[in-house]
Amino acid sequence: MQRAGARHPDASPSTSGAMEEHYATLNEYLQMEYKFQPRLCLPNESENGEVTTGARDGAAHVMRCLKVWYDLPTEVLIDAVSLFDRFLTKMKVRPCHVPCITVACMNIAIDQHAAHTKEARKVSVEELVSISQSACTAGDVARMSRVVVDKLALAPGTQPVTARDWLRLFARLLQPHTPTPPEVSVSTVVCMYAELLKLLEIVVCDAACANARTSELALVLLYHQLELQLVALARTQPLPDHAYQLFEIGAQLQHYCNMCDASLVSTRGRVQHVLARYEARAAAPQRQRLVWRLSERTLKVLRPTDRLGSLLPTIEEQHYAVEATPNRNRSGSESSENEETSDWPRSPVLPVYCDH
Repeated sequence: MQRAGARHPDASPSTSGAMEEHYATLNEYLQMEYKFQPRLCLPNESENGEVTTGARDGAAHVMRCLKVWYDLPTEVLIDAVSLFDRFLTKMKVRPCHVPCITVACMNIAIDQHAAHTKEARKVSVEELVSISQSACTAGDVARMSRVVVDKLALAPGTQPVTARDWLRLFARLLQPHTPTPPEVSVSTVVCMYAELLKLLEIVVCDAACANARTSELALVLLYHQLELQLVALARTQPLPDHAYQLFEIGAQLQHYCNMCDASLVSTRGRVQHVLARYEARAAAPQRQRLVWRLSERTLKVLRPTDRLGSLLPTIEEQHYAVEATPNRNRSGSESSENEETSDWPRSPVLPVYCDH
């Protein structure tokens, strides 16, 4: 499946024409970038029942949780967030509909990935609804998915050009210019492609980077990781002159993609701020106690104490002889012989404390 007629960077052209194929794909991506660019204008505080940036970030993090829970590929998350942002750009949405739209965008992205890989989807709509706790039904998600597809005019067999596609394309454009020895090249970054995808997930889930050009976002992330590698290498040995050729190639790509300096610097500042804030939260110790609040119905499902009968015989008080006390017969009880289940609490609030 092609992306709206573009040659996908996953393809393997011949070695002689690889660069021509990549630059042809780059030109087609540049023509389609504006079409798939979200333009969010969300307030920080809701005054008239509007969706806020916090609600948008919350929806993005729900999508990422679903991605991690079902071990989905990164492109599913990136496509789902892109659908969500573009839908909010075109439509005025009430906050109560955000959970259903979130699951609907994830459902569409899973369908698109299944069609692209020609594999059956492994996650059903019912499972998405159950894990996301969106308080909607599978029918609601199916209807909302049709609304999103209709409003965004999604053609069958096409996908948007996202920052992940730009990231892979830029990495392949830099690869032929990799100098030797390889330890000072971008090949280290390519080998750590999973780390780049993780950084991309962090960035796209933050509303501060939602309106950035996807090409700028990918170029900033690629050179951010490259700078980290060069700084680590400079601590052990001097950097050779040809290591700086990669930055000259980056400047050429910036000029080729018509990225102005002010916009690129602004995108870089937002990306660094988002990553620094994420690292600060990850480094902070977790002191909050985890409390699971379970309803009586859920509690009975986890431990079926409702089936335990109370058909114990009455204990007669015998003060004159201990031997006269009748034997206690529990034959009328349906409880298990395991003593651990006898003291299961029936409170709807079960605290679970973490040692962190």
